[in-house]
Amino acid sequence: MCGICGIVRLDGGSVDPGVLDRLTDALAHRGPDGRGTWIDRGVGFGHRRLSILDLTEAAAQPMQSDNGDLVLVFNGEIYNYAEKRRLLEQKGHRFRSTGDTEVLLRLYEEFGEDCLLHLRGMFAFAVFDRRKNSVFLARDRIGKKPIKYFHTQGMFAFASEWKALRTLTECPRAVDTEAVHHYLTMMYLPSPLTGIVGIRKLPSAHCMRIDLGTGKGTVRRYWSPQFEPDESKTEAQWEEDILRVLDESVRLRMVADVPVGAFLSGGLDSAAVTALMARQSSRPIDTFSIGSGVDAYNELPDAERMARFLHTNHHPIVLSADILGMLPELVHSYEEPYADPAIAPAYLLARETRKYVTVALNGDGGDENFAGYIRFPILSFSRMWSGQPSFVHTLADAATALFDRFARTTLSYRCRRFQQSIHLPWEQRYLQYLSFFTEEEKRCLERDELAARFPRTDQWFAERTRSSRLRATDLTHQAISMDFDTYLPDDLMPKIDLGTMANSLEARSPLLDHELLELTAKIPA
Repeated sequence: MCGICGIVRLDGGSVDPGVLDRLTDALAHRGPDGRGTWIDRGVGFGHRRLSILDLTEAAAQPMQSDNGDLVLVFNGEIYNYAEKRRLLEQKGHRFRSTGDTEVLLRLYEEFGEDCLLHLRGMFAFAVFDRRKNSVFLARDRIGKKPIKYFHTQGMFAFASEWKALRTLTECPRAVDTEAVHHYLTMMYLPSPLTGIVGIRKLPSAHCMRIDLGTGKGTVRRYWSPQFEPDESKTEAQWEEDILRVLDESVRLRMVADVPVGAFLSGGLDSAAVTALMARQSSRPIDTFSIGSGVDAYNELPDAERMARFLHTNHHPIVLSADILGMLPELVHSYEEPYADPAIAPAYLLARETRKYVTVALNGDGGDENFAGYIRFPILSFSRMWSGQPSFVHTLADAATALFDRFARTTLSYRCRRFQQSIHLPWEQRYLQYLSFFTEEEKRCLERDELAARFPRTDQWFAERTRSSRLRATDLTHQAISMDFDTYLPDDLMPKIDLGTMANSLEARSPLLDHELLELTAKIPA
């Protein structure tokens, strides 16, 4: 989509144009269609553009307000920009472009930080606010667009990716061993960790303001899904409401001045999105699927059946690339410790899709919205099972240990893990169902005894998500809320953002519309 970056000198110095150029151009893969920089003594912004809406220079960035008091760099899409443009025009604003960037700038001009309450979309942006002598940054509610930064006594710098920040001599480079410790359990790095000491990720649904006078930064959360079950509606009414909001979500994400297609797997989520796209389009939708030669993991036949049913212009892709040979390219793109096995097919799918379209809709978020993962019923069962008499658990401990010893299968291992964690608090049990190395296993791996030096990951995870659990009383909703704070923004979203951005493709998920999330949060568990 785009790449954004900025340098804020807090020591009274000026921004070096050459340094800002290097920072900006390190993000060229995110925005091949244009570049821009802006400097005003101690503040410099850079932008690399992937043109989606308003392809003219009128929408180029960094973008300034009419009086020059505000300067914006923005990565993302504001899907309700047309509606908000009409609101701003009623308030007297006049526009010189037709896209969403100027709408965002004028929303900030009109409402300040409360502009976030008006936004429906995915975004990471920064505003230099001369009126408040500050720089304001914000990230979307689900964490679809990234912001990484470092803050020293003399400098604050931010960028869409760490590979850009490391062009700065002041950028920290020391490995964060505690982050590695948690990574071995999570297989990704939860915000604000990045794997480098001093480099942080702005968490999803958070904003940050840097006071240029004092050099201090403040971070706050501006949105949380409220899980308040509504028992008054029938199942038919829920179905009608969900379809209505999802249909609108798809329609808004199909708005673009470039070709739009869809990722179509063999699953329900992407099929539902594609079906709604087909219903709203006057021509066949371009759909893209990836599969392998191994029947057990091949979704191509199901995807092709759905494509025929929906009359799409389908492009099947067989996963036959040398995955080991791709590792250097993948590591460069993902830049943090990251072990989701879907990164390779997601990356290849994006690369092939970009040959035909610039925007692709996908079905990410369906399992998080509707508790679709198998770990949700396992968690519910564990709550009942944990209340069984002690002699039952003694027998179960022995049985699962024997099963794993002689069977040596993934199922036997998971059964033993399940039983071993049954006495833990439920939030720590939940982590066991989606984690990899246990604390005991990490002690065998971490020769410098990291596991003894740092807190247990399950305890750290439970404390980090405590506020999530307070947002809901039902067990399933609490687990969903935890996913929205960790797994979704720190595992699934980087996979899509970095995989597509490395190939100059924009991915949009209608199932991650915050208005849909606020609706599903009210469905009784």
